[in-house]
Amino acid sequence: MTSETAATVSAVAAAVSTALTLVVVVVAVRSLAATRKDSRDRSRPVIVPELQRELLSHGTINLLIRNLGASVAADVSVKFEPGPPGDLDALPNDNMWKWIFQAYARPIASWAPTWTLSNIVRAGHEQLDPFAVIVNYAGPDGTPYTGRYEIDPTPILKGTSSGPSDMMDPFDWEKRKVRALEALVQQSR
Repeated sequence: MTSETAATVSAVAAAVSTALTLVVVVVAVRSLAATRKDSRDRSRPVIVPELQRELLSHGTINLLIRNLGASVAADVSVKFEPGPPGDLDALPNDNMWKWIFQAYARPIASWAPTWTLSNIVRAGHEQLDPFAVIVNYAGPDGTPYTGRYEIDPTPILKGTSSGPSDMMDPFDWEKRKVRALEALVQQSR
């Protein structure tokens, strides 16, 4: 092999080595970024609204907003569509939305994991139309999160369930106590 050929082979080998090193560095950086994102996704706060039927009050529907994530959410802002009217004080006190709009008028500084806020959105047989809940918050590292949840009450309002029989003597206190305990057990599930 001539010295010129050896120099060419050496230069090509150096270029290939440099290219392979660059590829390894790019793969390593992407892998580290993916690991960091995966770790953040597993440990982040997750604020989620849901509707739930009140077990011991026929016709009552609650709006629950929970942090299902593994860390504290900061600066939590909860908004609704349709939003509040211009003057909340003009709403009558028996309008549940008045209290909900007031409860979430200001951001909540910190929302711990498993913490749940509950508000009645329907009592008795009032009309409950679909609505949206928009939640904005930050994770412990300052990462901003936004969620928009379309809430349709139809599945809750049309849902069916079973319970203790209503065919018992209303004056049989022992049976009524058992029925109340069964309802409490169902609620704790």
